[in-house]
Amino acid sequence: MAVYAVGDIQGCYKSLKKLLKIVDFNPEEDVLWCAGDMVNRGPDSLKVLRYLKSLGDACVCVLGNHDIQLLAYYAGGKSFSGDTLDVVLKAKDGEALIDWLRHKPLLHHDKGLGWSMVHAGLSPLWSLKKAKKRARNVEEILQSDDWGSFCKALQNKGFATQDPEDKHVRLFFNTAVFTRTRFCSDLGLFDWQQKTSAAKDKHVQPWFEHKNAKWKKDGKKKTRVVFGHWAAKGLVAGHPYVLGLDTGCVWGGQLTLARLEKKKPPALFSLSCT
Repeated sequence: MAVYAVGDIQGCYKSLKKLLKIVDFNPEEDVLWCAGDMVNRGPDSLKVLRYLKSLGDACVCVLGNHDIQLLAYYAGGKSFSGDTLDVVLKAKDGEALIDWLRHKPLLHHDKGLGWSMVHAGLSPLWSLKKAKKRARNVEEILQSDDWGSFCKALQNKGFATQDPEDKHVRLFFNTAVFTRTRFCSDLGLFDWQQKTSAAKDKHVQPWFEHKNAKWKKDGKKKTRVVFGHWAAKGLVAGHPYVLGLDTGCVWGGQLTLARLEKKKPPALFSLSCT
């Protein structure tokens, strides 16, 4: 069995299928990890959702900010410039797809493989255990009857820049960390505005570069994290703790797939999306 992880698909169905064909992906034997942002901006969000859902247990997805935007829009929230989500709302199986999507996690961890996956990032102040708990807290809301109002509220929130004391506000902060993180300080102060590849503020770094980040050790074992979200940063490979796979397919870049190994470096496969 092979475990493959793919970066932000964002509705690029044809590119996904071509890339999976290159590696001879077999859902009866292999597993596909999707690092969030499965939908939006690209041409075929509906086809992507239908395909991933059809894979059943052969597909593991975490939610990204664009996936949550779809949930919010479906629940009656705002649409933003560049969104390509109407086709999902109009689909006969739209409700079933939304129900499938909102039951996806924010963090996935495979203890045996030694890899975890989030869409954007983690706080340097979180151990892996704490991150799992924070993810579950948000997932409980998304899987409850209050999911719609929560997702719509996310559209209107200016996210706290550091861990708030208020438990309700913390749910929004946690969601932002998992789905929007790029830069933060070693003290867990987040900059939600910068989207460039390198920090303009010397006080922040990419979330995974802080040497003493608590999530980097799971007991005595090293934690390795697959993430997406950061097209400006592009492929992050050869790093001891992370593998960044957002190579900007929807922007005319590439879609990148990695075969995850327990002990070996990931094997990488990329396909131009132009």
